[in-house]
Amino acid sequence: MSFPPRPPFEIVRDVRSTTWIDERLIHTNDRGRAGWLVGELMPSGFEAHARIFHPAHEVTNATEHETQWVTVRWAQIAGHRGKVVHPQMELESLIDDRDAFDYDHWRAISWLGELFPPYEWLEGVECLALAAALAPFSSDPEPWWFWLWDGYGDLGAEIEQISRAMIHPGEVIRLPGTRPPRLGQLALRHYLVFRGPRLGLEAWFRWRDESPNYWYPNDRAWVVATEIDGFSTYVGGTRDCIDAVLASPRLEALACQPADHFGGWGDGLNGSPNPRA
Repeated sequence: MSFPPRPPFEIVRDVRSTTWIDERLIHTNDRGRAGWLVGELMPSGFEAHARIFHPAHEVTNATEHETQWVTVRWAQIAGHRGKVVHPQMELESLIDDRDAFDYDHWRAISWLGELFPPYEWLEGVECLALAAALAPFSSDPEPWWFWLWDGYGDLGAEIEQISRAMIHPGEVIRLPGTRPPRLGQLALRHYLVFRGPRLGLEAWFRWRDESPNYWYPNDRAWVVATEIDGFSTYVGGTRDCIDAVLASPRLEALACQPADHFGGWGDGLNGSPNPRA
């Protein structure tokens, strides 16, 4: 069973202080338009923003006893395929395939070994590099707050009675199968919330493969957001903070804007295999 996490994490059961994220998102009833905006996932109020591209992976030397994995940046894919690197580039456009998980296609376009798509979360090495870049830009650094999407199937039934943080909440409903019966609220996403020390992020990856979906210091000086459907992580903070993220050699990142499109809808420069775009 993967829940609850081990110390140093504390489950946050009173989530009233987490509403600031949703209150600072762009809210719209225009769901007929194409796609989402970054500002519908990343709260407003920050001087600058960055988009971090989750790396793809390539097996360069596989033997019976050892497999060597190399991370592959989006800029490398773009260069190999004659594409343009820009803040709204989308993976589907870089590989010319509507299905980002078409493994046969990834193998076909590989130029060294066997190429695999990025994960939909930020991996531990990149996440820790990001934390190192962000940590100096908070005057009240602990505790850090960590949100995790509640839809991972291995979390178990124990989470049923724990209150959730939400983004884009909807109507209140009666939740079936809960004891005692209780009311819940529909939302675009629900998250379990934890608190822990800054160095607890290393322990996080001993608990789970997936990075937190939102995380920020106690003073909310910056925030990191990773939507479960996508291959990017977004950061908001001061201009100096974002400059530090962009300068990190471990991260492939570009400056972006809340009005940018998110998730397969915004790549006007590389064309799109998605017929809805």
